[in-house]
Amino acid sequence: MKNIIFDVDDTLYDLMEPFQKAHEELFADQTDANCEELFKASRTYSDEAFYMAIEGKISNEDEFAYRIIKTYKDVGIDVKREQAKTFEERYRYHQNHIHVPKEIADILTMCQSDFEKIGVLTNGKVKNQGKKIQKLHLSNWFDQNTMFISDEIGAAKPDVQAFYKVQEAMQLKPEETWFIGDTFEVDVVGAKNAGWHVIWFNHRKRPMPEGNIVPDIEVQTAKELKKALQEI
Repeated sequence: MKNIIFDVDDTLYDLMEPFQKAHEELFADQTDANCEELFKASRTYSDEAFYMAIEGKISNEDEFAYRIIKTYKDVGIDVKREQAKTFEERYRYHQNHIHVPKEIADILTMCQSDFEKIGVLTNGKVKNQGKKIQKLHLSNWFDQNTMFISDEIGAAKPDVQAFYKVQEAMQLKPEETWFIGDTFEVDVVGAKNAGWHVIWFNHRKRPMPEGNIVPDIEVQTAKELKKALQEI
C-alpha cells in the first residue's frame, strides 16, 4: 500500500479564481495582459515574498503587497501600497468562496479507500491556510493530525525538513510515499530531495526547469492525475 500527500494551493482547488476576480475588478481596464500569465507571475513573487518574510527581509504585512506590486510592474502598471491592500481585500473576499472541484473531490475519495495513508502539506501561515482547509472542507477526506502547515511545523517546502516532519508524524516510508503538487521548485524539488516519489500536477502547463531533478510522473489534467494514481 502506498501513501499520498497533497499540496493544497492550486492543487486541491483553483487558486487563480480569486486572483482573476480581483484583477477584473481593479486592473483589467489598465492592461491587456493575459490574466493567467499575471497569475503565474504572482505565484513566483508569492514564493519570493514568503521566504523573504521568513528571513525577516520584509514584514508579514508587506508579503501580499510585494507580490502584487511586482506582478503588475512587469506589465507597466505602478501599483501603490494602498492599491495592493485593496487587491488583497478583494482577493480574500473571493477566497472565502473557494471549493474543491468535483473531479478532485472524486480523486480524494478514491485515495481514501485505495491508499494506506493520505495527508496534506502546505506552505503558509496557520491563520490563512487553516481558513482554506475549513473552507475546502478537507476534513471530509483528511484527519486533523494528517494536515500539516509549514508555519505550524517550523519548516517550509522545499526544505526537506518539512517532508521529514510529515514523514515522522505519519510514520511513512519514503519509498512508499508520493507527493502531489503544482509548483516544480517547491513541491517537486522538495519532495524528490526528501526521497519521496512525485506527481507534478502541471495543469498550468509550465515548462520543466533544467536540471537533474525530474518528477516521477507529470500530469496536466485531473483525469490524467486520477489515471496515474490508479496505476501506482
